[in-house]
Amino acid sequence: FGVAAPGSRSPRMEAGNIPSIKSLLVLDSDGKRIISRYYKGEFASLAEETAFEKKLSDKTIRTNAKNEAEIVMFDNMVTVYRNSADVWFYVIGHHAENELILVSALTALYDALTSVLRQAPDKRALMDNFDVLLLCIDELCDGGVILETDPTTIVNRAGMKGSDGAPTGPEAAFTEQSFNNMFASAREQLARSLLK
Repeated sequence: FGVAAPGSRSPRMEAGNIPSIKSLLVLDSDGKRIISRYYKGEFASLAEETAFEKKLSDKTIRTNAKNEAEIVMFDNMVTVYRNSADVWFYVIGHHAENELILVSALTALYDALTSVLRQAPDKRALMDNFDVLLLCIDELCDGGVILETDPTTIVNRAGMKGSDGAPTGPEAAFTEQSFNNMFASAREQLARSLLK
């Protein structure tokens, strides 16, 4: 427990010790971007982001991260990553960030996507369901702040359901039977108005 010089604060302390991530990446097996979210303004241009993604992919592509997340220190940032078929998922945090929190976020995203897609995520499934990928990421974190690490909750929120999986609010009462009743009532009113 070293004592910092007065007036000097680490970047982690300025964040208020709220678990957060710097970026979230999903890359294909060639290191090309499927989606990327950079939250902390680490790179000034798209070219710098792309170069970072390529270097990261080159460093991690030959590892075996299929069954569980791997952790690596890369460019003075903690990076956790996992492979699924032909895609690589990366969650990147500050060098002082807790690796277990980053692994938890990565696992939540992977498990939520596996649940929604009903298969292990691959490039084709993610591209075909890109909206689901975006919703899952948005439910996982906002502005880099990790909001949720429970995959079931992420899936339900991405599907706009309650935490128990059942619809909530006005749509909960709206069933096929109520739609049929409403349609029959409208048909009767239309028939009556035409007969007058």
